[in-house]
Amino acid sequence: MTPSPDIDALIRDLTDFQKEVEVGDLLKKATSEPPPTEERLGLIEQVLETLKSLSLSGRDDARELQLLLNIGQTYERLAHLEKAYETFQAALGMAERLGEAGTRAMLLNRMGRVLSRWNRWEEALDHLDRSREAYRVLGDERGQALAVMNRGFVSHEQGDYEAAAVAYREALDLAQRVGDQRTVANTVNALAVLATIRGDFDEAVKRYQTCLSMFQEAGNQVGQARAYHNLGMAHADRRDWNAAMDCFERGFNIAQEQGLLDVMANVYLSRAELLLELGDTSMVALCCARALDIYKKTENHLSEGDTYRLLGRLFTQRRRWSTALSLFQDSLRLSEEYGNPLNQAETHRDLGRMHALRGHRTEARGAYETALAGFRRLKAQADVAEVERLIQTLDA
Repeated sequence: MTPSPDIDALIRDLTDFQKEVEVGDLLKKATSEPPPTEERLGLIEQVLETLKSLSLSGRDDARELQLLLNIGQTYERLAHLEKAYETFQAALGMAERLGEAGTRAMLLNRMGRVLSRWNRWEEALDHLDRSREAYRVLGDERGQALAVMNRGFVSHEQGDYEAAAVAYREALDLAQRVGDQRTVANTVNALAVLATIRGDFDEAVKRYQTCLSMFQEAGNQVGQARAYHNLGMAHADRRDWNAAMDCFERGFNIAQEQGLLDVMANVYLSRAELLLELGDTSMVALCCARALDIYKKTENHLSEGDTYRLLGRLFTQRRRWSTALSLFQDSLRLSEEYGNPLNQAETHRDLGRMHALRGHRTEARGAYETALAGFRRLKAQADVAEVERLIQTLDA
């Protein structure tokens, strides 16, 4: 793809002139259409590095702090987690020196969110708890709601859905009390995900539609992209394939426009799963490859493992047993290493299907029973019922 002329011009301008710039506008241009491909990400990196190298002599510390915030937020948006964390860490030190208590609380929250996406759970919880306490001292309930909601995300990723639900409801109460509609919408979205895991797909669809309307009313493109993707998964769970594909398309288009690489990867993966359910394997490998490319570059190991699981299903259908087994083992390794019990249970279920298809009933039963125990611990009722049916087919 030909590099964007706008970015080339921006880089030349920044290189030739050490001048005042509106950082927010600059980064907005750098991440605008066309969406960030690998080539464009390299160009954006040049913009960011040039910004960081600008002479700050004569500028006040507050402006430098704002520069770091903008750069860190752009790294976070592009899922460059290590660079986002390092930039936020530098900004945090400056905020503490300046006595910027509100900025410090916000940075601790953002760093906690980045660490959770990085699967560094204990560090994430520590930052989020410090953020909540800082917001409490400031009397900022909106900030507390954000910290509590993000804490719920960490519990969710670790498979502690009861703790996640408690955190989401507390965040929802706080956000509703102060009229923070953005956080209200995000917590409704999170509660919808839990409803999906429980197998209550009607409730999930209703909640997703509610938060989607809220995001649309607020003009929140990021929220809309995520909500469309999640709503698509709920429709797929109800086997409403057309509605699911429509939502995936809408979410992907917004994600492309906004440069949301993680959402783009998630949609690729969800499309692959939908196609597998429909028995159309022609595009599954390509969708998985595109998702995997993003997950590897952004070090999203949990989703990387989930991609291996879907590829294992694909090679099971093609009767490529050794390849399928290797992929399932890679999926289990990552799920165990980064502590995601839902992915572990799903992989054991799909591994059981592979063994059953090969006629290996003993191995299939063992995998199914491991999956069943995992789903029961997670109270994932729809998955429990599915695996119980699979075990019954072995006894038929």
